[in-house]
Amino acid sequence: MTAMLRASSLATLAATLLSFGSSHGAFADGRGDWDGYAWQQVHVADCVPTGDVLQCPAYHQKWDWKRNQWVDMSIQLDLARGELSLTQTLTDLDPRDDDYVCVTALAVAEDGHNIVAHHQNWHMSPGTEETKSFVYSSTALDQVAVIHIGSKQCRQGAGQDDALYAQVLAGIHS
Repeated sequence: MTAMLRASSLATLAATLLSFGSSHGAFADGRGDWDGYAWQQVHVADCVPTGDVLQCPAYHQKWDWKRNQWVDMSIQLDLARGELSLTQTLTDLDPRDDDYVCVTALAVAEDGHNIVAHHQNWHMSPGTEETKSFVYSSTALDQVAVIHIGSKQCRQGAGQDDALYAQVLAGIHS
């Protein structure tokens, strides 16, 4: 009987871990799958309507806490068109340090499931700035309650967290 209870407990634990998709645990919104990120959150309720578009508070964070290196992101939600627009700027003001920089954004519904996911891993040379814009479409964009944005120095180089991003995208059903 004790052996059956242990087997049942192990099966329950394994199923729980698999449901989160991560052996190190996860937030209900998936941030825990992204190891080492400094997260900020933008609540859609804090976004300001400008015509048909919601202009959300900007993200501003260092990717390397001890250096003058910054990630900035502007966020717009066009609910009528079902589009999330992100403009991402990386600024490396350190004249001697280059890095790979990972930036991830997760647009999450109230119940915790991902509606849209964004991930970029860029190499930044000393003293440079790079800006790119991205547009993501979703028929469920009106369900987004919060956007989690995280950044970090990707010490493992190009491609770090790309497989995780593919896994997250595969789990989005909107």
